[in-house]
Amino acid sequence: MDQASKRIHAGITIVTWLTVATMVTIAAAVEQVTFKDASDISRDLVGESIVTAQDGGRLFQADDGRIWTIQPDRLETHSQDDAPIVAIDNDEISRRLLGELPAGFAVYQTAHYVIVHNTSGDYVRWVAGLLEQLRRGFYFYWANQGWDLPEPKFPLVALVFANRASFDEYAVREVGDAARATIGYYNLQSNRMTTFNMPNPERNVATIIHEATHQLAYNTGVQKRFADNPMWVSEGLAMFFEAPDFSSSRGWRAIGKVNVVNLARFQRYLPRRGAESLSQLISDDMRFRQEASAADVYSEAWAMTYFLLRTHRKQYVAYLLKLSQSKPLDSLGARERIAMFEESMEADLATIDKQFLAFMAKVRP
Repeated sequence: MDQASKRIHAGITIVTWLTVATMVTIAAAVEQVTFKDASDISRDLVGESIVTAQDGGRLFQADDGRIWTIQPDRLETHSQDDAPIVAIDNDEISRRLLGELPAGFAVYQTAHYVIVHNTSGDYVRWVAGLLEQLRRGFYFYWANQGWDLPEPKFPLVALVFANRASFDEYAVREVGDAARATIGYYNLQSNRMTTFNMPNPERNVATIIHEATHQLAYNTGVQKRFADNPMWVSEGLAMFFEAPDFSSSRGWRAIGKVNVVNLARFQRYLPRRGAESLSQLISDDMRFRQEASAADVYSEAWAMTYFLLRTHRKQYVAYLLKLSQSKPLDSLGARERIAMFEESMEADLATIDKQFLAFMAKVRP
């Protein structure tokens, strides 16, 4: 698998610690919890339980936006008051982040982002400009589809490392050895995006935009963290936004340009593409997790997203809206996924697939 594929969407696999019979809770007040995490470190958090199991285990969202899984036997204290939860501000999250990281890191704040980095001033300013440009475009794009998105509840955090070595040192601790084969990721649990200054300009721009798109989608209601988000949707959207444009000084300009890297990969896949490829894409995420098929399925996810947003935009947005209403830890079966897709698209898979292949045969870089 080439470097274009080597990203991870960290946190998308959820530990199945909740029983089948769960109670979804929407907290109306601040909760304080003390518990021991997987490393046996005692944590004191302020926030809200977004899912509580019958045995007392919970998904707990802290005031910095991080979501913790708390096993019932690890919960030490719990209390609740009548005050509404208030997210921490950029200054407080900056202080906490600098406390987590080794010496040599600094904070660069923009109107909407907190960037923690060990890079040069010029580079972090360029990243900051790219992130703010994406954010403006993201809101404008969805407003044009009739979807007025809310402001993020929690600070948007980007960790930007100077090089591969410093990225690996941090990322391996956070997400494990899989990080060594990645070039960036958005972590559903921490709600942070992480990347580094890589020497390939095209991959550098694409990765920053890709991971920041994930982060915006999950913080503006386009997608819901820890809900059943089909990976083709998550990755297809991020790749739809990511295509670099080096006619711009920042290396990125317009949303929805042809993604040249993924178009070429999809064209290479077509001679081997089976009749069930689309149904597998819609109904199951397994191919995304298999290295042998990852390049093919990522390219097909981009191509399908590009096709739908060019030819079935109203129906695709309706489909996204349905997915965005899912609850954390809810799960759809393969048939339910396909039924939701077909209902939204107002057509069956066979019809969509025929239209898709005819459309993609005409797409050029």
